[in-house]
Amino acid sequence: MKSKALLLFLFISIFSFAQSNSIVKPFIEVVGTSEKEIIPDEIYLDIFLNERMEKGQKVNLEYLENQLKQELKNLGIPENNLFIADVNAVIAKTGWFTKEQLSKAKYSLKVNSAVKLKMFFDCLDDLKITKVNIAKATHSKITELREENRINAIKAAKNKAIYLLNAIDEKVGKSLIVNEINNKNNQNFATANTLQVNNYSAGISKINRGQSIIQFEKIVIKTSIYVKFAIE
Repeated sequence: MKSKALLLFLFISIFSFAQSNSIVKPFIEVVGTSEKEIIPDEIYLDIFLNERMEKGQKVNLEYLENQLKQELKNLGIPENNLFIADVNAVIAKTGWFTKEQLSKAKYSLKVNSAVKLKMFFDCLDDLKITKVNIAKATHSKITELREENRINAIKAAKNKAIYLLNAIDEKVGKSLIVNEINNKNNQNFATANTLQVNNYSAGISKINRGQSIIQFEKIVIKTSIYVKFAIE
């Protein structure tokens, strides 16, 4: 009998403990959001230089590159912002009975503002450069700005929880779950439509042709953080 009584006591104790643990503790779920709009300060161009024949003489790639570097210096664009991306050669007919090997090169150039970009485009005719593409426009501190946005988003989540619980005389407890919500529309780069600027192909988002002003769309950084807080 004593054994049966002990087993019954243990069963009741375990059952009571399980019931007490099954009680759901009160909590609140909120989403905090932070959004930034920033103007690109790093604009990357693809520049194509092609050797050509002028008055029976080859205008070689070295000469074209030096011309380009000199113009960049005149514009105040550092030479180390320019680097070669690709070089190849083609056999081209240069006369009735002659052919010549002409080199073609692709360069990448970084400029730091739409103003510098406009100045560069204005000199392309003098350089006889016929093809320039804008590859992307981004910001030099995009990583740091994203981190700031995450901090602001989680602070916004807590503030939201606080004022919602204040309305029912409750207090926010510890955070139980914190998750960043993926924003599919988040941008690393400025969006752009392909337009023609002075007969050159350029990925420029907005352009005022009357005043010849080039403007990029702002980069949108949007962060949403889901947080589950205990209610004290």
